[in-house]
Amino acid sequence: MKKILVLGAGRSSSAAIDYLLNNAVQYNWKITVADIDVKHASERINNHANGTAISFTIDDEDRASYIISEHDVVVSMLPPHLHDRVAAHCLTHSKHLVTASYVSKKMHELNEEASKKGILFMCEMGLDPGIDHMSAMQIIDEVKSKGGKISSFKSSCGGLVAPACDDNPWHYKISWNPRNVVLAGQATAQYLEHGIKKFKPYHRLFAEAEAIKIKGYGNFELYPNRDSLSYIDTYKLNGIETIIRATLRKDGYCSAWNALVQLGVTDDSYTIEVSDKMTYRDWLYGFLLPKKKDEDVVKTLARTLGIKKDDKIIERLKWLGSTDNKKIGASIVTPAQILQSLMEEKWVMKKNDRDMVVMLHEFEYTLDKKKYLHTSTMVLEGEKQHTAMAKTVGLPLGIMVKLILTTDLKLKGVHIPVMKEVYEPALKELKELGIVFNETVKQIKK
Repeated sequence: MKKILVLGAGRSSSAAIDYLLNNAVQYNWKITVADIDVKHASERINNHANGTAISFTIDDEDRASYIISEHDVVVSMLPPHLHDRVAAHCLTHSKHLVTASYVSKKMHELNEEASKKGILFMCEMGLDPGIDHMSAMQIIDEVKSKGGKISSFKSSCGGLVAPACDDNPWHYKISWNPRNVVLAGQATAQYLEHGIKKFKPYHRLFAEAEAIKIKGYGNFELYPNRDSLSYIDTYKLNGIETIIRATLRKDGYCSAWNALVQLGVTDDSYTIEVSDKMTYRDWLYGFLLPKKKDEDVVKTLARTLGIKKDDKIIERLKWLGSTDNKKIGASIVTPAQILQSLMEEKWVMKKNDRDMVVMLHEFEYTLDKKKYLHTSTMVLEGEKQHTAMAKTVGLPLGIMVKLILTTDLKLKGVHIPVMKEVYEPALKELKELGIVFNETVKQIKK
């Protein structure tokens, strides 16, 4: 019997754990779900005969080491900064590791030793990163196999709210880590466009969002991610003229978020001492430029931003609660933390709300002296049992575990899923599980 250890039983883990349990009887697996709160782990196991729930903290090094030593494959769904510590134990005991997080510098340094020990550390095996790598590489390899040359690759992804549950002017709700939303884009975005390295700093990032349409789902906006340039090597696209990886939002979001950036309320670099009586209106007013004392906050907000009071940006900022006379209820916090407290209240997913994941790839390439545009779109709405985010992050993890335990996979060392022996079976099974890319190819002018 092969033993699989899942570290972390948070909301993102549900689909991964269910996948492993659903395959446990057929493949004779034992699944251990470990969490700091054993109750959460027990809920995930749901009395399955092949599942066990245990309490776990990586801070108890001796116990963590022992638990990892008792399993064949470890799936770490702990916060990303803890993966390196898990990896160290996996290395000590020669255990395979699978994560959905980016490869850290420390993780990368374990490549040689993991290879020597004959174990695989597969990282970036979630949605973004993960499904984005696999779906992109499938197209890249296919175009290259036909003799085509790729000149442009734009890839974007977003975790959003399903259209039927979209009931606020931001067209957004939090289905993932709220802090990541608040701090998004604060590092300068770097990408390649028409052969020129481009740099887009934070104060311009949301103001210059690109408008796009996705058939059947309406208007969206995208803003470039921090690092697109490194993916030239990752995807073996030497000589490409344009490569941009971006984040998707519904239209109108970026202009309103840009207003928050320009005001300075997304800053996380200093703290504000909040009095017992300070309200969100008081907090916002401190960032504005009133002409006189006690001037109307909405009027002052509009003038500070250089827009009219009836602008949709003002509507969105008011709806968020930034002009409310509600007490903040904290003591010493950063502006970004105050903003996050508003978001967590206003952008909350209601009981029957469903999320939606959207991924879009656009490739331009030449083949037989003709130029083509290949568009690949994946849209998945959440369901009652699992959010779309949990499915698109968790299912690739589960599938990777199955590939390690049931196939003759030769990979050793630290990797991400850009090789055919991983992406081909993984995408095939994801399609069977409802995660489907719709492909269109059309000839365009050179």
